[in-house]
Amino acid sequence: MGQASALLRFERVSFRKMKPIADLIRGKDADVAEKLLVVSKRRTGRIMLKLLRSAVANADDNSELGGADSLYVSRVDLGPGPTAKRARFKARGRVALIRHRTTHVRIVLEERVEDDGRKAEARRPVKEESKA
Repeated sequence: MGQASALLRFERVSFRKMKPIADLIRGKDADVAEKLLVVSKRRTGRIMLKLLRSAVANADDNSELGGADSLYVSRVDLGPGPTAKRARFKARGRVALIRHRTTHVRIVLEERVEDDGRKAEARRPVKEESKA
């Protein structure tokens, strides 16, 4: 099972603003995720769309993977990057700290594996007999 990924580092947007968009596309087919990001009104949606298209292009270059139609978003890893700190001077000699936050994002695409027709049997927990 092959996979392709794309990495974006030091993007000048907060981690908390990126997370809802990442949750939106996680587990979806690549083409469905792209359509969701195109209609998204958030600025982070455009950033994630560009990264998703980069991951699909990386998958096309990879000879192990089949076509772009069989790909799905298996993982979207988000993490906060370094924070740039600036000062804003206020009245009466005070200083307010301004934080410019950054985010690291990785999108991993994998091929969707076809089922071989067998159903996976659900495991039932073994009940222990009570000694009452």
